Amino acid sequence: MIQIPESGRVGTLISSSVKQIFESFSRQIPDSENLMIITRLSPRRLIRHIDLNSVDFRWLSIEESIHSIDPSLEHVNHLVNSTILENEGLVWIDGLEYLADRQGFDAVHSFVRNIVDSVGNTKWKIIIAIEIGTFNEIEIAQIIREASEIETKIENIDLEENIIESEIVQTKKNQDIEVKKIKVTGLKLLTKISKEGFTQKTLRERIMQWRSMNLDVSILEPALNFQNPDDAYHLYSDVEELVRTAVELDSRLDILKEKGETAKAYAYRYRIRQLTGLDEISRIVDALLSE
Repeated sequence: MIQIPESGRVGTLISSSVKQIFESFSRQIPDSENLMIITRLSPRRLIRHIDLNSVDFRWLSIEESIHSIDPSLEHVNHLVNSTILENEGLVWIDGLEYLADRQGFDAVHSFVRNIVDSVGNTKWKIIIAIEIGTFNEIEIAQIIREASEIETKIENIDLEENIIESEIVQTKKNQDIEVKKIKVTGLKLLTKISKEGFTQKTLRERIMQWRSMNLDVSILEPALNFQNPDDAYHLYSDVEELVRTAVELDSRLDILKEKGETAKAYAYRYRIRQLTGLDEISRIVDALLSE
């Protein structure tokens, strides 16, 4: 869980991956929360984790889009200040390293100081998400001096030793059921739908095929209602890549199981079917198989 700042406060959230920490953040925020998102994550990535129809978001990009905002600190500062003038809610900001590359760190430091002052007398809360390695230690210290670091149980979690350990316990409780599911619903690659053959019908059929493998492809379901078929196909292609990675990982778990890591293999299989944390799981499996 991520510690959300109190009203009138700005917090700095430092993680190894902004994309992954945003996924955790999006699961934690209730639907009733008035949320503004300013991010470097593209709408195609963002929609995997949150209903874009229920939040106000801006994409820090020079690309022309109805959702994009010019990547300048002046524009972001104006947007934040105008947002927090009334009501209450939560603002998520990432991409400061991108803005620092364009305008320098001193300008970013001043921006952080300004929004801390601006939000102080409001009922709004602001989270600034920073990825490890994007700023040096001195710069991080200067940011944290203005906006205290947020505590989180997500940061620096060792997936193998912590998350998987708890999942193994849960998996063992349901082992008989879960093993049966895995045996009868093995993952397999399906032929990718071509753009020419992509329709709502073929998309719906593919979703059902993936569901029959116990894959959680709920992130793809909004594409069934997209008005623009190109947007729907782009989202499908993103999920297709996730599924291909999951299938490849699933086959490597058989080798892991043969090495005596049966419990971990089952736990990883469960996570793989959620299509989350695949890069991290791949890294850990590689390490286990090389021992």
